[in-house]
Parts: sequence; C-alpha cells; structure tokens
Amino acid sequence: MNRERRLQSAAASWIKTYHGSSYIRGYRKHFGVNAETAITELRMLGVQLSDDAVRKAKESEQAAAREKQLRKEKRRKRQQEPQRGEDSWSDETFAYIAGYTGWGVPYGVTWEEMESFADQESLYATLPHRNWGQQGGMDSGKDATGFMIERQEGDE
Repeated sequence: MNRERRLQSAAASWIKTYHGSSYIRGYRKHFGVNAETAITELRMLGVQLSDDAVRKAKESEQAAAREKQLRKEKRRKRQQEPQRGEDSWSDETFAYIAGYTGWGVPYGVTWEEMESFADQESLYATLPHRNWGQQGGMDSGKDATGFMIERQEGDE
C-alpha cells in the first residue's frame, strides 16, 4: 500500500479506532512500515508525538536492526563451520562418541576411561574371576560367575 492510500485509510478509520498507548508502534504494525515512515505519516495526519516517543521508536528500530545483523552473522559463521558428520567419533572429551542426547550433548567413552582400559590386565581385573576348566572348576563350590555357593546337606 502506498503512502497516499495509507494516509486515507488511517485518517478514515485507524486513528479513530486505535486505543493503544503507542501510536508509532501501532501504526508500524498495522501498515507494515518502518519507524521513520510511521512518524512522518502520523505527523502528516496531525497526531501529536512526544520527542521521547519518537526517540524511543527510533532506538528500538536500530536495536532490532543490530540484533538481526548479529543473527545473520552467527548463521553465516555456523554455515561456514565444518558440519559434524557421521565420521566424528571423538573429540577433546570423548575417545569414542556413542551418540548424542536430545539436547545435543555427546555421550560415550571418555579419554580417561579409555586410558584405564588400554592395559589388558586392568580390563581383566574389572571382570569377575572364573575358574572354568581349571582344577576345582565347577565343583569347587563356586557358580559360573565365580561366587561361592552355599551347599546344603544332601546336595552332591
């Protein structure tokens, strides 16, 4: 809508029906114009605008433009970064990344855990002791996991 049609529409209906506290913001939203255009056209229609309201509207629009520019730069940087692909199995915290939570937090085996498992002896030390096929074996009073079994009278 061009300026002439906006002014006719505003003069005919919008100003009479608007009951908000900020004419500038209401005009901007209703007609889809920037703050400078809204201020100019409202003054053309004879609406009294305080210097403070004009200053706040301009500052608000400048702040919104800065925020938009920051979002745009952040998006551009994110697109330029190498994407985390299927081949990223480790990082500075995890030796093996098994997956990611719904929030994007990785989980898996940390470098510290990997170092503790690097030595085969320490890996076997974490398992329960088994006596399969050795002297005593299954008949030594231990079950398959290596724990002692309490035998009752008459069991053999």
